[in-house]
Amino acid sequence: MARRAIRDTLAHRLGAERTYDLSLLVTELVTNAVVHGRGSITLKIRVDDGNVYGEVIDEGGGFEQEVRERGADEIGGRGLAIVDALSSRWGIHEGTTHVWFELASSEAQTEQVAPRLGDAQRPDALDRPA
Repeated sequence: MARRAIRDTLAHRLGAERTYDLSLLVTELVTNAVVHGRGSITLKIRVDDGNVYGEVIDEGGGFEQEVRERGADEIGGRGLAIVDALSSRWGIHEGTTHVWFELASSEAQTEQVAPRLGDAQRPDALDRPA
C-alpha cells in the first residue's frame, strides 16, 4: 500500500529513479514498523523544492537506532543500512517509533537544509495509513 501510494501520488513529480529510491526507503521503514512496532502505522511524505521529507510512525514504545554490520550470508537486518545509504539524513524522535528521513534533490545534496517535518499546512503532503 505504501509503495503504491508513492507511485500513484509522486512518480510524476519525482521521476523514476527518485521514486524508486523513495519506495525503497519507505519499504524498509514500514517493514520495520510492521515487524517490530505495534498498532497502526502512519506514513507521511512531503515534497518541498525537490526535497522529499518522510516519516513513518507506529504506536510502539521505543526504537533502537542502530545500523548493524551484517555478513554476506546473514538474512535480514539491513534495513537501516539501506535507509542510511539512500537518505540525505534520517533519525528518530527519542522514546518513540517515529522515524524521519530526508531525500535531498540533486541540487540540494551539496547543501543540507533543516527538515520541516509534519507541516500540516502543506497542500502536497501525503498522510495515509501504510
